[in-house]
Formats: sequence, structure tokens, C-alpha cells
Amino acid sequence: MADWIFQASAHEHNLDASIAASPERWWGTPRYRDRIAVGDRVWVQVTGPHHPGIYYVATIVSKAYEHPVEPGEPAYARWRTDIRVDYRIEPPLLRSELLDDATLGSFRPFHGFQGSNVPVPPDIAAALSEQAAPRLVTLPRPGEGGHPCAGGGTATGGADQGRP
Repeated sequence: MADWIFQASAHEHNLDASIAASPERWWGTPRYRDRIAVGDRVWVQVTGPHHPGIYYVATIVSKAYEHPVEPGEPAYARWRTDIRVDYRIEPPLLRSELLDDATLGSFRPFHGFQGSNVPVPPDIAAALSEQAAPRLVTLPRPGEGGHPCAGGGTATGGADQGRP
């Protein structure tokens, strides 16, 4: 299984409220769509000037698929991948903390990148897992509170891969 960073702009989304309403959602994945696989782990990185960092851990629950872009949607939304947000990282792994770590600070996307998704090398994924493990807060699954398709695009089910 691979690890990915999916980027979220703090300016464009009220991510916390959106995920609380539905942990299953689609994500625009215009790059690497041929490498993204069901069961891969996603680190959701929030960007912006105020408290950027890794806030959520999710699981890929569908292969990338093409979707007609609706008026007003960005072009990158043409290619989508469904994810299930499994954990909130509390407190989040803020950019300042990531950059201060000898291993994580060497990973260029933590300094900022253009795009919506990027692969994470195994050594970086292992370091992220170690840093995040004591901070993981499990989010309720659909049927345990929340609405499975409210406000977040399409969603599909997927097997729990048993890893944060």
C-alpha cells in the first residue's frame, strides 16, 4: 500500500464541518491517478497562512475515475478518488513541527507544493505514522452518527485496512 498527501486549502473549504457531516467524500486527483489504489493511506494536509499542517488520515476507497466537471467546478475535479476520513490528528502535525523534524523536514511538499496530491516515500510515511500515532482520534463511521453522503460528493464503501 502507498501513502499520499492530499492537499486542502483552508480558504476554500470548511474542512472540519464538512468531514463532521460526512467522512466519505471524493477528492480531486488530477495527478498520479494511475498509481492511486484502494486501501492506500492519505494524509490530508491543510494549507494556508494560519496553522498549515497534517490534520486528518484517510483511506482510499475507490480507484480514480473521470467525472464530468459541472459549471463553477475547478478543472482538477474532473478526475476524482473517493476517500473515507478515518482519523483526526489532535493536535494536528503543524508545518512548523514537520519542518523541525530531521526526517520530515527533508520532504519538499511540507515546505509547500502546487497540486492536489503527491506520493509519500516510505521513510516519510513511517515518520508521519510515528508522530501521528498518539494523536489519532477515530472519527465515527456512517451509521454511527453523521450522514454518509451529506455535502461531500460521492462516496463508496471500503474495507478497513487496519492501519492509521
